[in-house]
Amino acid sequence: MTDPETVLTRLYDAVWNRADPSLADELIHEEYVIHDRELAEELRGPALYKALASQTEAVFPDMEFTIEETITAGEMVALRWTMTGTHQGELFGVPPTEHPVELSAIEMNRFEDGMLLETWTESDQLGLLQQIGATIEPP
Repeated sequence: MTDPETVLTRLYDAVWNRADPSLADELIHEEYVIHDRELAEELRGPALYKALASQTEAVFPDMEFTIEETITAGEMVALRWTMTGTHQGELFGVPPTEHPVELSAIEMNRFEDGMLLETWTESDQLGLLQQIGATIEPP
């Protein structure tokens, strides 16, 4: 069985950096869920994981994810990553700006039987909106 850190590295290279998105079918648990996305209410498993990557690629076709750091404790892996790309698709109602962006995030990932089962992500969405020139109105 492959260790969780290696599984995540393979997933980021294959699915997010587009070497082989079908690898999600092998490494993502059929009940996979991400806890911070509305899409997770509709989809689960490899289909959810691939849909998230596809949606992100539609906005940032040249996206590149770099894993900066990982910490593994049993079946849990904390991951710090950076995504770079160019804003070429609508995002939060903002039309494409062609601005380069950099997004940083921290994830917690839980594995079961060597497969990714759950993800919690906290990313710098405000910084991303500022980079694409979004105007944020106070409530």
